[in-house]
Order: sequence, then structure tokens, then C-alpha cells
Amino acid sequence: MLKNRSSDRGMLMEKKKNKWFNSRSVLLTWSLSYMAVLLLPVALSSIVYYQSSKMLTDEIHLANNSLLKQLRELMDKQIDAVNRLDFELNWNTKFRELVDQHKYAIFPEEYMYDLYDATKDMSLYQSAYSETDLFYIYLASRDTILLPGVYRNTRFAYAQNHQSDSLSYDEWIDILQRKKFKGFVPVKRTNENGVSMEALAYVSTYDYEDDQPLGANVVMLDNSKILSSLLNIEAFSKGHVVIADSDNNVLVSSSNTDLPARLPFGKQLGAGGMFIWESEGQQYEVFSIQSAVSNLKYISMIPSEVYWKKAELVRKLTVISILASLLGGGCLTYLFLRKNYNPIQQIVRAFNNKVSLREKGENEFLFIQQAVDSTLNEMDNMMLEMKKQHYSLRSNYIMRLLKGKQDHELPLAEALSAFDIQLLSEDFGILLFYLEDVDIFLERVEGKTADEKLRLLHFIVRNVVEELINVRHRGYLVETDETMPCLVSLSEIPAEEQADDLLQAARSAQEFLAHKYSIYITVSISRVHHGLQQISQAYQEALEAMEYKLVMGKQEVLSYEDIQRYNIRAESDSGYYYPLQSEQQLINCVKIGDFPAAQSVLDEVLKINFSNHPVKLPLARCLILDLAGTLIKSIGELTASQNNILIQNPKRIDRLYSSETLTEMQEQLEVMLKEVCDYARAKRLQNVQENRQQALSELINEISAFIDEHYTDPGLNVSLLGQHFDMKPTYLSKLFKEQSGEGLMDTINKKRIDWSKQLITEKRLAVNEAAEKSGFNDVGTYIRTFKKFEGITPGKYKETIDA
Repeated sequence: MLKNRSSDRGMLMEKKKNKWFNSRSVLLTWSLSYMAVLLLPVALSSIVYYQSSKMLTDEIHLANNSLLKQLRELMDKQIDAVNRLDFELNWNTKFRELVDQHKYAIFPEEYMYDLYDATKDMSLYQSAYSETDLFYIYLASRDTILLPGVYRNTRFAYAQNHQSDSLSYDEWIDILQRKKFKGFVPVKRTNENGVSMEALAYVSTYDYEDDQPLGANVVMLDNSKILSSLLNIEAFSKGHVVIADSDNNVLVSSSNTDLPARLPFGKQLGAGGMFIWESEGQQYEVFSIQSAVSNLKYISMIPSEVYWKKAELVRKLTVISILASLLGGGCLTYLFLRKNYNPIQQIVRAFNNKVSLREKGENEFLFIQQAVDSTLNEMDNMMLEMKKQHYSLRSNYIMRLLKGKQDHELPLAEALSAFDIQLLSEDFGILLFYLEDVDIFLERVEGKTADEKLRLLHFIVRNVVEELINVRHRGYLVETDETMPCLVSLSEIPAEEQADDLLQAARSAQEFLAHKYSIYITVSISRVHHGLQQISQAYQEALEAMEYKLVMGKQEVLSYEDIQRYNIRAESDSGYYYPLQSEQQLINCVKIGDFPAAQSVLDEVLKINFSNHPVKLPLARCLILDLAGTLIKSIGELTASQNNILIQNPKRIDRLYSSETLTEMQEQLEVMLKEVCDYARAKRLQNVQENRQQALSELINEISAFIDEHYTDPGLNVSLLGQHFDMKPTYLSKLFKEQSGEGLMDTINKKRIDWSKQLITEKRLAVNEAAEKSGFNDVGTYIRTFKKFEGITPGKYKETIDA
């Protein structure tokens, strides 16, 4: 017994162990979640510590930057004063004359007076620029220093103001004689007590003349104010402050060591003009800002340990809070896991028979979710299939009603209730929708098959139509390929409003579908009927109205009542208007190729038939085809049947016959009329040209025959021919030459020469006799003409014959 109990206890412990460490169990997920929650205060404490340290650092940086900006403001103010003073010294004509010395080469006696006068002006500048410590002008050609109120020899001025072991006289002169130099240089300054101290001087040299220095302006900055600002920053940050020029030369420093000189000035600055630098085991945070009025830089070097000392307390508090959070959170996590897992375990046991789902689940929650989702999905699929079957059955039932094939074995009330068809009254109407140019919508839809696109098209039309109708009535649309009938159960309102509502619903659906989805439809409307036994008649009315799409055109709303009124007016005539007189006029206009006149006759016939005296739809088709037959007949009278352009190209007739609307038929008929007129006009012009050519040929033959008969007559010439043929001689001559290629007189003379040659050869006549009998008035003309055509004279020709 003891062994069995110990064995059971071991198995129970093993199960619990497996339950805790099973990767699919919710226990592991909860454990990780609680650990994540537990880590939240740890993360918050770390963030607080980080943000506190960062805040302290930012505050120190901000304070340090503020002091640096104060230093920059003080220095820039002094530098601005120095620049203005240097500018005024440069442009003062008295000082400029002393520097150039050009004047005194001509007037040397005025030098001492001008020198004295310049010292007085220097005193005025000293009063105006109290920010400066000392300033003077170096006159290189005179080896003189010009001071406020006094002038000194350069050696005496050096001994009085700059003498020190670190700055010799020659070094000082070299600074003053630099070529094109403007900038700050560190120098030694001897104060009133005779003590030599570091100072900052602004030196601006004048341009060289003949490769010789002219002089320089020197302005000393108030060193006491600079050092006071530097020491203030050093006292706050426990660091060092440096002023450097653009070449990274240290001009002023608050440190007595060589640490600032070893600073890596060329190192890339980070955000806020700061970088970290380490020297001799000590880490510094270096800040730098640029002067706003000069090329100087102001730099502070703060030891990094200053920040960490101030953040030590925050770090200790953070560690204590983290340890407390871990200890308390661990105990609470264990208690909550035991309490929350028991209900989940019971639900899992209840669904434990669904083994297939359990294998798919990652944990208990997913197992429960999959079991519930599976059940709901099965129910949804069943409901969807039932809905599809219900809609298909309802559509089939409505189509049977529309076609008059009602099942009398099933009571009407039960059928309507079973298919969820609600009748608001005994009044109803039929809307028939015909889809036009479906390809426009289908091309806009991408990523779907042709069947899916068509189903989407039907779905959109059905929803839009039923939603518009259901505002006041009830509509049930049946989906077919192109025509989609809609049974509308009308509410109990006056008949006029019922008809208006049907018309408004049709127009609204037409406009909305065209504008929103590029779906274009033609709608036909039946009359309002009373009693369900009239459904098939209403459906037939909608079909008959749709046939008038041929007359009215596409994308129209066709009302059966309007069409009935149209037919009543049409029945007043025995047929369509197309008398023989109009047909003959059309044939005549076509024969001569007069398209505007032919089109006018055609438009008049169509206007009379479709506007003034409208005809029925079947007669309209006959009229169009009769007009097409007239065009074929017109071409047949112009040419043989095998050359008839309409018979040779039967596609023109096919396009006319396959037109869906009367407008399309009229357009195709006008195209045919234009082609036929163009052909007839071209044919008529061809016949005119052929007849004219034939008449000209006959005229030329008559002229040639007349010449052959009368060429021996000396009086035969162009004038006689013109008189004989009743034409102007010049025009006759031109016409003869254009047709035969030879002039009239040349033809006459050629005939005479040929006859004279025959007289000389056969009858052995003399030259003068041959000339007379050939039609020439004198021998000279005969000889010239003979030589023109034969190349020799008649005498030479006779000699050749006699030889």
C-alpha cells in the first residue's frame, strides 16, 4: 500500500511537472505573461534611472552652454567694438597719411604737426571705445608707435607695453609687419604695476607698398573681463575653458597646464557641438560654439565623472526598487496561476472528446477557440448555403410567375411566405433592365475571372435597384444574362404616384449605376396592374417596351404607356411615308453624287416617319431596309451588278441590319449614302471625261479628213479651218495640237510636201510646177518649207531622184 501511494504521488508530481513545462500549455504562456508584467516595474525603474541621469546630464550641458553663450556674447561684443575701431582707424585720413607718408615727401615740415594732431584723435577714440584695453598704430616707415595722446619709438613702446621673456622685440615686430594679416594673436601685456601677463591682441596690417610694410593697427582686448568669464565657467563645471582661432591655435585658456594645447580640435563634433575626449586616464566631455562675428571658437572641457557623482543616489534607489518588485511579484505570480488555471482545465476536459481539434491547438485557449469557431463556421456555411438556395428558388419562382407558369398545387400565400416575398398591396409593376456595354465595367475590374466579374455586376445592379425601390415599395430582382426583370409590389398610394415612383426608380438606378460604377442600362416599365394573375401580362408589356430600344436608343427609360400612345398615333396611317417621288428624288441625287441634296431628302423622309407621323417598330425596320434598297438600286443603274460597291461589300448591309437602335441605323444609312454618293460622283466625272475625249477625237478626225481633202488649195489655212468648223482659229489650233501633238499648219504643209515629192518623183514635174500643184502660192515659200521638213531643197531632192 505504501509503495502504491508513493507511486501515485510520483505520477501526480510528474503530471504537474509536465503541466508546467508543456510548451503548448497556457500555464507557460501565463507564466511568461506574468513575468513580462513583473518586468514592467523593472523596466520603468531602469527608464527612470536612465531619464534621470540623462536629465542631470542635459541640465549640466544646458548650464555649460549658457555660460559659453555668455562668454561668446561678452567676447563678440568686444570683438565687434574692435572691428569698428579698426575700421575707423583705417578710414581716418589723418592716420592714413601718416601710414602712407606720401604727403610728407612733399611737405616734410607738416609731419610733426600731423603726428601731434593724430595723437589727439587717438585720445578721442579711447573715450569712445571704453571696451578696449589699449590700441595703437604702428608706422613702419618712421619706426613709430602712435598711442592715444602720445607717440613713442617702437623699442620704447615695446619696453613699456609688451616686454617679456616669451615675446621678444623682433617677434613683436614680425607680428606687426605680417603681410595682409587680420586676426587675433596671444601677446604679453605689461600692466600699470609693471607685471607682465597673458593678453589677446587684434592685429590688422596695412597693404605693402613697393614690397615694404606700411604699418598696422593693434587693439588689445580687456583681459580682465575675459578671464573673469572663463573662471566663472570653470568654477561651475570643474573643467577648463579655451578660446581658439580658426587654425586651432589656443589664444586664451583658463588652465595653467598644457592640457588645452593637446585637445584634438579636428575631431568630428556630435550633436550639440560635443564630443568625448580622453587624456591621461581622464575622460572629458568637450563642448564648442562658434563666434557670431569672428572666426574664434569657445570651448569647454568638463570631466565626465562630474555627471556620475550626481547620479549615484538615483542608481541606488533604482536597484532597491527592482529587487523589491522581483520578490513581491514572484509570490503573487504563483498564487494567481493556481487560482486562474482551474476553470480553464475544467472547460478543456468538457471538450476533450474533440481530439482532432485538440491536436491542432497550441494551448487550452486556442483549443476552446477552435472548437467554438468550428461550430460557428459550420453554422455560417449552412446558413450561407441555405441563403443561396433560397435566393435561387425565389428567383426561379418569380420567373415562373412572370412567364405565367404558376404552380397551382402550392397555395400562393404559402409560396410567397416561403420565399420571403412581401406584397404591400394587390398593385404591382415590372421593371426590365437591359445591360448595355458590359465590357466597360468588366475591364475596370481586375484580379477576378470572367464569371466572378459577371456575378459582381449582377450583385451591384440587384442591390442598387432593390434599395431604391424599397424606399416606398418592395422590389424583387431576378438575375439573368442581359435582361434582369424586377417584380415591384407597390404600396397603397394613388395610381399616378405609383407610375411616377416606378419611373423615378428606373431613372435613379440608371443615373447612379452609370456615374458610380460605369454600368449602363436600358430600362423598360410596364403599366401598373392589379392582381397577381396579371403578372405575365405585365412582363410581356415590359418585353414589348424593351423592343422599342431600336427606335428610342440605348440607355433610355422606355414606358409601355408612352409607347402605346406612340402606337395609337402610328395606327392612324396605313404604313410608313416613302412615296415614289421621294424615292426618285433620292435616286437622282445619288446618281449625280450630290450628297447634301441626297441627305436632305433622306432626313425629310425620316423626319416625317419618326417625328411628324410616327410609325410602328416593325414598319420602322422595313423603312430603313427600303431606303438601303434604294441606294443599291441607284448604284445598279450606274454600273453593272458585279461592280456594285454595296453588293461587293455585304458587311455594310450586315452592320445596318445588326444595329440595335434606330439612331445606329440612321448613322449606318448615312455612311452608306456618303459612300454611294462619292462613288456616283466619281463615276459621273469619269463618264464626262470619257465623252469629252471621244468628242475631241471625232473633231480631230474631221479636221484631218478636211485637210486631206483640201490641202492642195492654196487658200487652206487656220482661219479657213476655224470658219469651216465654227471655232476660233487660235482655240482650234491649240486643241488640235493638244490632241495630235502637231500644229495645224505643220500638218497642212507636211501633206503638201509629201504630195510635191510624189509629183517630182512620179510625174517628173519641175520644182515650180510641183509647188503650184501642191498648194503653195510661190516657189520661195515652197523651198523653205521643203527644206524645213526634208533637210534639203526641192532641187537637191530632184537631183537625187534623177541620178
